[in-house]
Amino acid sequence: MNWKRFLGVGLVACSFLAPTAEAKEKLLFIPIDDRPVCLSYTVDSLKAAGWDIETPPLEYIASYNRTGDPDKLYQWLDEKALLATDAVVSSDSLIYGGLVPSRTHKLAPAVLAARTQRLLEFKKKYDCLRLYVFTTVMRSPRASSAPAEPAYYSQWGPKLFRLGELQDKKSQKIIKSKENKELQALAQEIPLDIQEDLYARRKANLAVTEKLLAGVQANSFDYFMLGRDDTAVYSDAHRDSDKLAVLTQKLPAWKIRFCAGADQLGLVLLNRAVNKIERRTPLVYTFYTEGKSGDSVPTYEDDLLKTTIKEHILAAGAYPALLDKRTDLILAVNTPVDGRYLSANEPDNTYAIKPAHERFLNKIGKYLSANYNVGIADVAYGNGSDNALCEGLFADKYQPHVQMPARAGIGPVILPQKLAWGLGSYAGWNTASNTLGYTLGQGLLRPYLTNQAKNDLMSVRYQDDWMYEANVRQVIRAQLIRPNHWVDGSLTDDQRRQAEAMLTENMQKFAHKYYTSKEAQGWKYTLPWSRGFEIKVNK
Repeated sequence: MNWKRFLGVGLVACSFLAPTAEAKEKLLFIPIDDRPVCLSYTVDSLKAAGWDIETPPLEYIASYNRTGDPDKLYQWLDEKALLATDAVVSSDSLIYGGLVPSRTHKLAPAVLAARTQRLLEFKKKYDCLRLYVFTTVMRSPRASSAPAEPAYYSQWGPKLFRLGELQDKKSQKIIKSKENKELQALAQEIPLDIQEDLYARRKANLAVTEKLLAGVQANSFDYFMLGRDDTAVYSDAHRDSDKLAVLTQKLPAWKIRFCAGADQLGLVLLNRAVNKIERRTPLVYTFYTEGKSGDSVPTYEDDLLKTTIKEHILAAGAYPALLDKRTDLILAVNTPVDGRYLSANEPDNTYAIKPAHERFLNKIGKYLSANYNVGIADVAYGNGSDNALCEGLFADKYQPHVQMPARAGIGPVILPQKLAWGLGSYAGWNTASNTLGYTLGQGLLRPYLTNQAKNDLMSVRYQDDWMYEANVRQVIRAQLIRPNHWVDGSLTDDQRRQAEAMLTENMQKFAHKYYTSKEAQGWKYTLPWSRGFEIKVNK
């Protein structure tokens, strides 16, 4: 038997076979900001797998109420470089001060050039350190507001998106006559100073990214990952991406990946660092829910899902498998059968388990019964999990029914009662690429995790992605934030406390419905960015 695969199914016995907690090589990590998915959840994943991962002091890292400090981040990196084997760093943090500042900054060209050059020259001083860098293409949101975007987005956001959409179509020479007239009208309607501010920043950021891509060619980095933050098939972000794609296609494929997403990039590259250290190239086999599956384009993205999956697997230092035999991870991707990606708060996201769900769940159960490490990427809905799928994961009906035989003096091992805890990983949050990064990232770490560590990581995802994002968040918005006319992106301290009290009450009710008393104990819930969009789940 392949014992790594045996450990990968989340069995509840044989604890003496679990990996040791001995720390491995030191990894340095500079996140894009301090949101849980970018910082604490990522770090927790690596620490649970036994890795010694170190991050800068929190005050150096961007948060909801501060810009990160690039100078101090560089200083920290200089001080730690000789003590580590690998570093995974966000260029957005080192150049702009974080993801949000990359969209809102007013930095002088000389400052941007100096910070960019400092990153390009870093490996000349520390050549023994493997340096993995991730950056993002400035996003094109359909609607947003301060502080995530410049203040004028609260009034002009949707029209700015439409302006970019039409400009992209025009650049591709597919714009219709009616649309061209609309483009001209928008250009006249949107104040000129707003357009100048937006496009000057896009131009400056594009120039920085072009310099970083030149650094890939010059061996300034060991690996470079370029992510397309929230975008669309036609948008300013897509137009910028087309320009960058011309450059990336000229670079060695083994040194760079260009794909959708932003918040998951750190975890993906940390997996690459781990696989490089361990000299492993895990094999990942992918299957989908029936329907359009990988040939669909998820909301907030501009590429086919199957392309995004392939790029993430390769970026993580793994390899896509054509067959499911002897694979290290079975990636089960839950997609909408009709290819229409709705939001998790839509009425369509019911708990009714459809025939497609049944077949998907049964297939997962068979893989678990055969000792495979299975991770679910639940991308059927944006900004939250598929309620019906999760209902099935926690239902006894779909549990693996096979009892593993005794081996080498070990008594028979019973598979978990529910598919939910038999999995190696699960994710269902935000964009499809965000979800993929977490499912892959935590699933590929499974061989290093104890059962309890694996279940704790998955429990955070079930609570965050399913219980909160797809359900409790809507309750808080409907019963507290909207009736009181609070600004969801900028809750006051008192409003935040009230929201967290309602959050905790509803999350505990939800958890007790699906968890045992022991599984539901000890969890805490907060709103770290003083808004309802994300929570932090921890013990």
